[in-house]
Amino acid sequence: MPANLPRPQRGQTSSLRINDKIRRDRNGGVAMVFASTALALLCMAGVAIDGGNVYTAHRALQGATDLAAIAAASNLLQATAAADATAVSNGYQRSEVTAVTPGIYTANPQIPPSQRFQPSSVQTANAVQVTMTHQQPLFFASVFRTEEGSGAQVPNTATIVTQGIASVNRSVSFAIGSEVASFNGGVVNALLGATIGGQVSLSLVDYQSLASAQIDMFALANAISAQVGQVGATYGQAVGQTISTAQFLAAMQQAAPGIAPILQILANAAGAQATTVDLSRLVEFGPYSQQYVSQPEPQVLATASALQLLQAAAQVGGAPHLINLNFNAGIPGIANVTGMMTIGEPAQGTTVLAVDQIGTTVHTAQIRLFLNVALSSIVDGGQLQLPLYLEVGYGNASFTGLSCSVLSPSSTQATLNVTPGLVNGWIGNVTAADMTNYTQEPTPTPATLLTLPLIASVTGAANAQVGNQQPTPEVFTYDDIQNATVQTTSTYDFVGSLLSSLVGNLKMQVNVLGVGVAVPPGLTTAVSAGLTPAEVPVDQLITSVLQTAGLGLGEAATWVTGANCGAAKLAG
Repeated sequence: MPANLPRPQRGQTSSLRINDKIRRDRNGGVAMVFASTALALLCMAGVAIDGGNVYTAHRALQGATDLAAIAAASNLLQATAAADATAVSNGYQRSEVTAVTPGIYTANPQIPPSQRFQPSSVQTANAVQVTMTHQQPLFFASVFRTEEGSGAQVPNTATIVTQGIASVNRSVSFAIGSEVASFNGGVVNALLGATIGGQVSLSLVDYQSLASAQIDMFALANAISAQVGQVGATYGQAVGQTISTAQFLAAMQQAAPGIAPILQILANAAGAQATTVDLSRLVEFGPYSQQYVSQPEPQVLATASALQLLQAAAQVGGAPHLINLNFNAGIPGIANVTGMMTIGEPAQGTTVLAVDQIGTTVHTAQIRLFLNVALSSIVDGGQLQLPLYLEVGYGNASFTGLSCSVLSPSSTQATLNVTPGLVNGWIGNVTAADMTNYTQEPTPTPATLLTLPLIASVTGAANAQVGNQQPTPEVFTYDDIQNATVQTTSTYDFVGSLLSSLVGNLKMQVNVLGVGVAVPPGLTTAVSAGLTPAEVPVDQLITSVLQTAGLGLGEAATWVTGANCGAAKLAG
């Protein structure tokens, strides 16, 4: 104690000492601090609790949205109803499913994630985007209103929005070619002989067996892989090579043992001059290309008849082969037919058969056909000839839509957009060199239509084109797919268009063969009159020859043998 302050008397308490004690007393300090910060702490706790609830609600809503998207993608025809039902089953209201959008999802890492889904019609869609919106209560929002004042606009719910995209592997197996409707022994044997590089003589029964035998394309790829000694190959690798026709025929025998004897006849005929088959131009396996052939086959039916495969092999056999034709057509009005045919390759980057997704296109090959048709018509004692040269361009079919549901397989419908090849026709002559040179179009020269020995000849030339570049949608129902029904898409009626146009455009010239010989009057008029009735039988002839080659005059035949919607899965 300072010396200058008086000492307190015994029994008395110094006021200075009391004040100093009070000043030094720290009891109750924490309570005072807590009291001053309690509201702030309560607000922080409210934020944490409400934030946790919102986070949990967001995760739950995202899960429900994903499930709704999977349900919608599994039933594209009833996507909205499927999404609503799934939301309700997970404890949400139908009204909380705010958007169900069908579209096309492209699983390409080169595309930004936000652009991989593009809305489309349900016919072309392979995915569904579902949006759900939920209002999550904020239990501590009233604390904020107390803190901020009664006039503050503080929401008592948080709006949560989630999106989910689910896609399905929507693929079909389809092809383009010709419906096998008739048999012409001379033509089909010549065609198969050119395909395998040997002489072929099949009977009608053999031909019918080839036409009726269906070969599974996955089994064929497996057999091809075994034939060339591939180990651990995928379906894409099996058909990504060029093999000999003998190997191709051996693989067909393994895949279709029921017609092995007929295929062995073709293999024996091939001999040392066998041609090759570019399998990469024959079939495309699309999403199944990365699957190993040693694994169980994909659950999608992909078949083609043995004859269709041989026709397709002729289209992808490399350089054009000249096929010489000489046969009796067996058609009233036609006496005999000689000619030539070559088949070029399909368009680059395409195949004849495919097991793939929406957007895939298959092509036919180009074909050149020259027929010198000896008609039964006689004009002034001479037999009429009709030399025809035809160029048939690429026909194509694009897979543009698939409506199906794993819950209702019978509702399946596949849509192909089909464009037959343009037809350019001439009355005129071409050479064998012209037929095999696909780098330029031939220029047919005037041809002899009628010869009256020692009197005169009539020559003529004409040109006409027929075709339509606008695709025609062809819808294949469930029954069509199950039965591999062939649908034919035509551009025009060729009896009333191409042949009549050629005859109508025909420019004729009479060539006198002898000096002082009297030429029958009206000879060109008589030739025109004799050619007009030939339109129908010649049309039948051309159709028969081209169908045997797997093509059609101004028409394209397509068929679908399998459709697969697959199981829906989340995309992204």
